[in-house]
Amino acid sequence: WWRLFNDPVLDALQQQAQAANHDLALALGRLRAAHAALDGSRAAWWPTLGANAASTRSRSSTSNNASASATVAPVNTSATVGLTASWELDVWGRVAAGVRAAQANVAASANDVAAMRLSVQASVAQTYFAVRAAEAQQRLLADTLAAYQRSWELTQNRYRAGVASSADVAQAHTQWLAVQAQQLAAHSSRAQLEHALAVLLGQAPASFTLAVTAELPPPPALPAQLPAQLLQRRPDIAAAQQRVQAANAQVGVARAAFFPQLSFSASAGYRAAQWADVLSAPALVWSLGPALAATLFDGGARSAALEQALAGVEQASASYRQTVLTALQEVEDNLVLGASLEREQAVHTEAVATAQRALAVVENQ
Repeated sequence: WWRLFNDPVLDALQQQAQAANHDLALALGRLRAAHAALDGSRAAWWPTLGANAASTRSRSSTSNNASASATVAPVNTSATVGLTASWELDVWGRVAAGVRAAQANVAASANDVAAMRLSVQASVAQTYFAVRAAEAQQRLLADTLAAYQRSWELTQNRYRAGVASSADVAQAHTQWLAVQAQQLAAHSSRAQLEHALAVLLGQAPASFTLAVTAELPPPPALPAQLPAQLLQRRPDIAAAQQRVQAANAQVGVARAAFFPQLSFSASAGYRAAQWADVLSAPALVWSLGPALAATLFDGGARSAALEQALAGVEQASASYRQTVLTALQEVEDNLVLGASLEREQAVHTEAVATAQRALAVVENQ
């Protein structure tokens, strides 16, 4: 969108910001973490397979209560190697709800990246135009300073000729000094804006320099009205909407915790007294079967988790509504501001023409 200004310097700055801005890199890192969390939640669909191998030596003692004497048992040696597998059947949709929540978080993070990219692009453009405006202000103040210096000299000549008073000379000198102070402040403002632009580009302020042009491109025309459907393209609104969906999915996860978990487990391996006999057929051991586990009492932990999930839905919904209202306000404010600036520009243009006529009269005098 910034190509509407037809400024190749701005185009180059935008390319640098997209490649090196640290806020954008942070948002991309969060998106990567959200993708990893989605992969982790999807892994619950699949069974878990494990392997084990162990060798133990043990000895226990036995005592005779009647004689109060103890006998020491021989040392027992055991070698074990095997495989284990477990799989939770998603009967109540707990895993599916977790996957939906992770998918919504990924979509929200992707929209956060788009919002951050838009924010960086807008900040680069605004800071760049502010730099150019500061340069134009510096050039204007330099011309004003030269004019006030000439006016000061003319007032001194008129004072020596007896046509002006010493108060006129002091006033002309004061005007010249005031513009000089404004020129120093404009120089400082331009330097600070250049530093801010360097940070947006991911560079140290001391190593960044922008050539001075003092040229501002003409602004493109804005439509008087915009369709409300354009707000759906705003990534901050889309991200807030996805977070509402993620919060609703978390409610499903919390509700599934009230139901028992049905899992299927299996194990197979070999167990023998010596490693040499481990892989023999008589040493084969195995187990297979389903399991149903339910929590009978947890002190209200599941109810608290459900209440927390419901509160999360309320928070996400309120945040979504507030984001939409803020977007409507920003659009309305900028449309009003754009129209006001156009009228202000027309008034300034007329004021410049009037000032030029007044200047011609004063110069003739």
